[in-house]
Amino acid sequence: MDFVDEEGNYLLSDMVEKANLLKPSERNEGHKELLKTDERFNIFYAVLIGDFLKLYPNRLDDNQTWYTSSQFTSGFEEEDAIFVQNIGKLYLSNLKEGLLTGNWEKADETFGYIDLYQREAGKSVYPSEAEIEGELLFNKLKLGNRLFGYFWLLGLMMLGLAITALFYSGKSLKTSWKLGVVLAWIGWVIFTFHLSLRWYIAKHPPWSDGFEMLVFVAWGVLLFGLVFGKKSHFTVPLGLLFSGTLLFVSFLDWLNPEITNLMPVLHSYWLKIHVAIIVSGYAPLALSAIIALLSLCLLVFKPKSPNPRWWLSMKELIVVNELSITVGLFLLTIGTFLGGVWANESWGRYWAWDPKETWALISVLIYAVVLHLRLIPGSRNAIIYNLASLWAFGAIIMTSFGVNYYLSGLHSYAKGDPVPVPYWVYVVTIVLLIVSITAYLRFGKLTEAEKRQLMI
Repeated sequence: MDFVDEEGNYLLSDMVEKANLLKPSERNEGHKELLKTDERFNIFYAVLIGDFLKLYPNRLDDNQTWYTSSQFTSGFEEEDAIFVQNIGKLYLSNLKEGLLTGNWEKADETFGYIDLYQREAGKSVYPSEAEIEGELLFNKLKLGNRLFGYFWLLGLMMLGLAITALFYSGKSLKTSWKLGVVLAWIGWVIFTFHLSLRWYIAKHPPWSDGFEMLVFVAWGVLLFGLVFGKKSHFTVPLGLLFSGTLLFVSFLDWLNPEITNLMPVLHSYWLKIHVAIIVSGYAPLALSAIIALLSLCLLVFKPKSPNPRWWLSMKELIVVNELSITVGLFLLTIGTFLGGVWANESWGRYWAWDPKETWALISVLIYAVVLHLRLIPGSRNAIIYNLASLWAFGAIIMTSFGVNYYLSGLHSYAKGDPVPVPYWVYVVTIVLLIVSITAYLRFGKLTEAEKRQLMI
């Protein structure tokens, strides 16, 4: 009642209209909250008047369409039309009586009639009991919201163990490390269960939109971190930390975690093949970027007289970095070619220089250059390779997110005006720039013997 006046006029209409006239980049936090409130109120209002909840299937509809109570004239049988028109009003009336008397028997009975009608008239599309229980379990567990804290905590502990191992060794350290790896694998198994349950509920692979892609990359980063764990002690904690960070970012308010229907073009088996391969390629490339960042940080904070174990760890990180880029580039290239095959099936052409296609090619070329830096005499050192590995991931970010929201095309969601860049993106970019410059300057001060230790 606070949103309408005595005559039933919507009090926010003028303010909402002014906010909608602004470009996304011109809206402040007040405008954003106003539009969110307007959306929620309109959904709630539509529920109250019956124009939102499509609760009633039409058994005569070949497309298995469900309708609202106000659409009782949409081809229903006569008895079904009467039921659809009146059962909702009867239910609300019984709810009101229950509120006044505390007796909910009539409301429960009416609700049972609606449930029975849905099961019988819409039985060809009505979800099974297992699917309903699966979705209830998914919403109750909220594993995505809870796993990032577990990954962060475990990742920080294992990172501390890995750093300690640079200077000390002992039985207790090895035991603690093995326990951490086991806990990391348990976390990955739980994460896999989370994705599998979402797949089961949605009936399509969980990598169909921006939110699902970020979560799937987080899963892949952790997997590759564990697979490459024997190559370097830093790989597992980095996989945990970056996976947890991606999970945390995915559940911020700029991405929508709800399970929705697929767009028509995505109703294809190529969604399972092309998108899975492409996004799986993002995971090792993300791991290589975070490994490069750690290598730069270790260079910045290099001890005055590093022991052989310190130099060995730096070399191990380079090896894992190169392995990650090799796997990532292979998957990215194969996925790009398969995307052309899907494009031919969907749109009748293999390649049309769509922004997403163009940036996918740019990403492949950039990582091909990074992977072959070791063949160029002047760039066969760790600093150039790590800087290239770190900043090359910007091409992946542009391909996966930038194109979607800033460039118009068949693959994107852009509406003509760019959405504001989150403030934290600028902060992260500045921090990475400072680390990169500092590491480069520190590398320049190394002796020739120390530089030879970091040749690739």
